[in-house]
Amino acid sequence: MRRAAGRNRASAVAGALAAGLAWLLPAVLPSGVRAQQQAPRNECVACHGRQSGTSGPGHGFEAWRTSPHAAASVTCDACHGGDPAATDTAAAHRGITPSSDQGSPLFFTRIPNTCGRCHAAELAYFRTSLHYARLETDGRGPNCVTCHGSMATRVLTPERLLGTCTACHVDGGIAPPDKAREADRVLALVRAENILYDVVATDATARRGTRGGARASMLLGDAQRHLHAAAEVWHSFRLDSAAARLAEARLTIVEAWEALGHPAPREGMAGATRAPRGGRESP
Repeated sequence: MRRAAGRNRASAVAGALAAGLAWLLPAVLPSGVRAQQQAPRNECVACHGRQSGTSGPGHGFEAWRTSPHAAASVTCDACHGGDPAATDTAAAHRGITPSSDQGSPLFFTRIPNTCGRCHAAELAYFRTSLHYARLETDGRGPNCVTCHGSMATRVLTPERLLGTCTACHVDGGIAPPDKAREADRVLALVRAENILYDVVATDATARRGTRGGARASMLLGDAQRHLHAAAEVWHSFRLDSAAARLAEARLTIVEAWEALGHPAPREGMAGATRAPRGGRESP
């Protein structure tokens, strides 16, 4: 009973807070800049940083420089190959093949395995999806670039998701349209729970050193793990599984809110975005 009531209270808080707050993305670039300063000189970065324009769709150096990959010191050679220590152009590009070549690590159907060298958990979930099955059988499924861009410069937002998914999930298309709408609702829920987490974490930081602050911090650590798990399982496109993890995160965040001495949310407050219940994913 208490846990069910907690879920209802959590949904109410998420709905109330999400209405008036912007979604905050993590500020990762400063730590990435420090990492790059400590890393050995990379000739790919040095050379392409002096060039203007792009070498392919989405491959402008500036797009990479401001990306999460740059922040983590993941440079050109990690995906394209080549020799990052070579100063001679021919030597630096030896072994690199265009993405149109089926042997290239950046060929459309091979991109998941290339990204999975680092993103192993996401790849493991993606391999269980019908999207991956379509990609492997007829090449008509999405890959990592479909949602994240060539440089992993973005995470899909609810505003962008429908425009991306309806390339296939549309009336008369090759995939059912209802799944795009379900994904849109779940992604809106991801946004709401992250906003809620940020609000409660800010309050917990201000109360650090107090009994309530310590309890809230412990609960928020659990909530963060649920949010991370939801982001990973999203890549299987089993929306009910992602929604279940988000529900656990929401419940734990609200418990942290109460541990900080705030009253429980009123039952009559507007609820958060509802997630779909049950059902298998469809391609």
